[in-house]
Amino acid sequence: MLGQPNPNTIVRDGDHVSYYVIATEGRRILHLANFNADCHLPDAQMAHLTNKGMLQFAAVRNSRTAEDKQMPAEQKKLFLQSPQFKQVCAQTPVAQWRVISAPELQEWQLIDRASLNQKDGQIYFWSARVPAGETLLPRENGLYAQERRRWSADCAKQQLTSLSTFYVDKQNRVIAGAISVDAIAEKNLNADHRQLLTTACATPQVLAALKPFSGREQTPFVLPDPVLPSSVTKSIEALKLPVPEHNIQRLRVIFKDPNEADRRKQLQEAGMSYLLSNNPERLTLGRLGRDSRYLGYEPGKQLTERYNSNYHQSVNITFRGLIDLADIDYRNDSDGITVRKNAITDLRFTGDWTNMPVGALLSYTEQRSSTRYQKAAELEDTRFDCAVEAQEPASAFFPSLTGTAKVITCTGRHYRHGESTAMYAYLQAYGMFVPIDLTQNRSYGEFKIEAVE
Repeated sequence: MLGQPNPNTIVRDGDHVSYYVIATEGRRILHLANFNADCHLPDAQMAHLTNKGMLQFAAVRNSRTAEDKQMPAEQKKLFLQSPQFKQVCAQTPVAQWRVISAPELQEWQLIDRASLNQKDGQIYFWSARVPAGETLLPRENGLYAQERRRWSADCAKQQLTSLSTFYVDKQNRVIAGAISVDAIAEKNLNADHRQLLTTACATPQVLAALKPFSGREQTPFVLPDPVLPSSVTKSIEALKLPVPEHNIQRLRVIFKDPNEADRRKQLQEAGMSYLLSNNPERLTLGRLGRDSRYLGYEPGKQLTERYNSNYHQSVNITFRGLIDLADIDYRNDSDGITVRKNAITDLRFTGDWTNMPVGALLSYTEQRSSTRYQKAAELEDTRFDCAVEAQEPASAFFPSLTGTAKVITCTGRHYRHGESTAMYAYLQAYGMFVPIDLTQNRSYGEFKIEAVE
């Protein structure tokens, strides 16, 4: 328990405190320990830095119960009686959060009135930002409900310096954070920072008049849409494709693979039939079939497919169903939160994609970041050559569809499926490419629309 708590790491909520004790030699960290404890109840947890990251010092390691996460009994007793812990509880006042700004559907900004402390011409204090809903941590391995920051303000020079940042969950427990080793004043203060500086430097009467923060009802986490590179959106906009006349909100497509029965037999013989039982849609839709739900058309946005459940969310953005532009997948299960992303970095078109006359030869080139074993990621271009084969009534592919459909084939090396030739029906009234068949790795399969809404 030796060492002094770093004042820029002491986060208090009610009787609960979290802080770090750090021992350094120059810029090298020799020891780092994090303590989470209650100032009145026998509740104390500890984690320390190892060469594999932070490791919990617990009565039962890797357990998920609150009791097992406690420090071992003997060390816990010593900690709760230590001058270090008692000093933190005695000298850190309970937070008095006041609302600086509270715009609807946007982040709220708060200041802890009790933390304001003047020393050596600087005012030290804590602020908080409260988003409208739970938000992913910067490292995308957890969800936070508030961002807390400790600042120093120079009112005479109108300077604001960030000293540390911590993230807390819905129970106001610290789950991540960072300390500014070489803290320097913010060069360009945005409107929120200026408002924060003005409030910190205000008179006690002004601070007393601020509305107390009584909490905020936050929405559950919603996975944000991936952001496309500007070069990609400009390439698509340059095609000047007509705005879709109708929206498809749901599209259910089945895939018939002549080899599907053999694939299923191979899985069963290999003792992996659980792959089929855990993926029931594979039995009804086929290996590449999908039951997709799309958001309605919005100017400036690409076709977006979104999936939401309690523990799994995904967003897939495509160029009208033909080209995968970006996708993000979020899962929250017993192993924690994982986020996977994939996106192209550039996109180029050649040919008359606006009109797609029958007989036209078209192409597109997508650029992706490719990682090879023990090598840095490289940007790799992949070209797809396409041909407009025919024009048919859209109803030929599903009775309720209206307008015409251009039949188009594209050949190239798909980043997931490998070398393949795919045929699509471009439903002009809906602005969507729908797959018809696929030839890939000496195998062939056909797609069929089963439902449209």
